[in-house]
Amino acid sequence: MEEHQSSKEKEKELLERLRQSSPAAIAGAFVSFASAAMGAQSKPHSRPAADPSLVQISLSEAQPVSMRTGLELQYKQSQVLDAAKFRKSLQGISVGPGDTIFALGDGEVRELGYDGTVLGTWKVPEGAVCITAGLDGRVYIGRKGRVEFFDRKGNHQGGFDVGDPGRPAAVTSIKPFGRELLVADAVARLIRRYDMNGKQLGTIGAWKKIKGFMLPNGALDMDVDSKGNVAAADAGRHRVTLWDINGSLIGNFGKFGLTSPDDFVGCCNPVNLAFAPDGKIVVSEKVAGRVKVYDRAGKLLAVIGPGHFDPKCAHLHLAVDSKGRILVADPVRLEIKVFSPAGTPGGRENL
Repeated sequence: MEEHQSSKEKEKELLERLRQSSPAAIAGAFVSFASAAMGAQSKPHSRPAADPSLVQISLSEAQPVSMRTGLELQYKQSQVLDAAKFRKSLQGISVGPGDTIFALGDGEVRELGYDGTVLGTWKVPEGAVCITAGLDGRVYIGRKGRVEFFDRKGNHQGGFDVGDPGRPAAVTSIKPFGRELLVADAVARLIRRYDMNGKQLGTIGAWKKIKGFMLPNGALDMDVDSKGNVAAADAGRHRVTLWDINGSLIGNFGKFGLTSPDDFVGCCNPVNLAFAPDGKIVVSEKVAGRVKVYDRAGKLLAVIGPGHFDPKCAHLHLAVDSKGRILVADPVRLEIKVFSPAGTPGGRENL
């Protein structure tokens, strides 16, 4: 009886979300509800068995939002960078040296000051889909089968092909690490590790029984910290995976769920992520359209709620500056928002 009531409560909650959602969100939520309903009817088949090759990092027990205590961190929206004025597209964002902001959209890169002032613009190659500003002063642009290097003024400085022979990579994320580049390949469903001359040094994401990331949305996002720890969004498995630079799995956190803000809803979340300078992991979700902050063990620390973002977003592109401010690029509203730590623990904003 209690199980039946729990299922009804989940159904009621989901239906309320659907009334406020876009058609794309409804489709994802329907898949989520179908999975949850099957789990309520037949526990032995509710979810695939956990992969024994993974090092599990468990989260706290899920509880209804109303029963959870306040989270440790709180963020407040501090800016909207309106001066950039994107008109057709906003595909990525990155923070470079001195917390200068680089945004990719409308077929060009725009360098922004922290007040949103446009400091410079330059055209990118056709088909550019992702951007990263390196500490070496370079700006890295990804497109199908290629990584391109530019200086901050847009002068082309080189690049190399990415992928396997006859199977060019879908480059959806690039991250420099020392004199190396990590490149997310959504076709091969893994991360490729290259030197700056384009020589492949190894891969991350295919380990023992794991044959690659599950990517129902066709994109792979990842980041690397200063010590060579790599975090990747394994969206189809509803988790964040953690790796060392040599491709060995360190651990993972996250699971599918409808009732707890710790969990990931929809068919495939989280979709984007970024490391903060202090090691926290910032993730974004579609359907719910929210941003969350976790520690490395998977403890939820903060939630930036869906009221800030367009519900039709399939991605919320992320960057974190040296002061821990979170920059979120909303590709539907074509705007960049900045969220600053509130400095007062004990709450969450707009769950």
